[in-house]
Amino acid sequence: MTFDLKWRGEEVVQLCEEQAKEIMAEFALIAEGESKKELSKGHGVETGTLRRSIHADDADYNFGGDNVAPSGSSPERGGREIMPKKDGHRVIAALGSGLVYSMRIHQGWGKFPGYHYLTNGVERAKGKLDTIIARHQVKE
Repeated sequence: MTFDLKWRGEEVVQLCEEQAKEIMAEFALIAEGESKKELSKGHGVETGTLRRSIHADDADYNFGGDNVAPSGSSPERGGREIMPKKDGHRVIAALGSGLVYSMRIHQGWGKFPGYHYLTNGVERAKGKLDTIIARHQVKE
């Protein structure tokens, strides 16, 4: 008895890569939202500019062009669909803020320890990763 085996390795790899990108895109947007929740009045928020500036984006995004002066009417940069990219065996996206003072609020200076809003947001989003992955399983 003989069987014809049709090799679909490349097709399977491509499908897995696309799913990984979809998972990373959703994860990055959840991490964005969790990072924004880390900031509140008296805890990193005066006008809301920093919170509105936090956003997930494509891996090649240049955050340097996002800097604006603090005001109550600064643009909301988050909540938009992104396209992570494959880099070797990794799928990557970006999360951050382009405001010149954003890293000082994140990391701190002098005796101020910082709020670590990005890393805390990513850590909270990790707890939702199993659910995100389950939503993206291939159903045949």
